[in-house]
Amino acid sequence: MEAYWIWWLVALALVIAEMFSGTFYLLAVALGLVVAGFSAYFGTPPNVQGVIAAVLCTASVGWIYGWKKRTARPDERTNLANDIGQEVNVVHWADDHNLRVSYRGAEWQARLAEHAVADRGRRTWRIKDIAGSCLIVE
Repeated sequence: MEAYWIWWLVALALVIAEMFSGTFYLLAVALGLVVAGFSAYFGTPPNVQGVIAAVLCTASVGWIYGWKKRTARPDERTNLANDIGQEVNVVHWADDHNLRVSYRGAEWQARLAEHAVADRGRRTWRIKDIAGSCLIVE
C-alpha cells in the first residue's frame, strides 16, 4: 500500500473518532495527516512527510487551543454558574462545616464558606460557590 493511503486512512479514522469527541483537536491532527498524505503523493521522502505532519499537527492543535482560550467566557465555568446566589434549605448538619441541603428538589452536599459561622438554627443559606458537586454556602 502506498504511503499516502496510510496517511489518508489514519486521517479518516481520526475524523470518525472526532465525531464522538466533539473537541476539534482530532480534526486538527487529521488536517496535518492529510497534508502529509499529499506530500507523500507528490513523492517527498518519508522523513519529510513526518516533519510536515508533526509541524502541521502541532500548529493546528496550538491554534485551536489558543482559540478556545480567547473565546472562553469565565462566567460560564460550569452549567451551575446560574445557581450561585440562590437560596438552599438545610436538611441536616453533619458537623460544624458540612451539611446536607435541599435545592432544586434534591439533596446536595454543602459546606460553609471559610468566613461563614455555623448557625444550626438558621434554615436558609445562600450558594456562594460550587466545588464539583458540593455547594459552598454562606
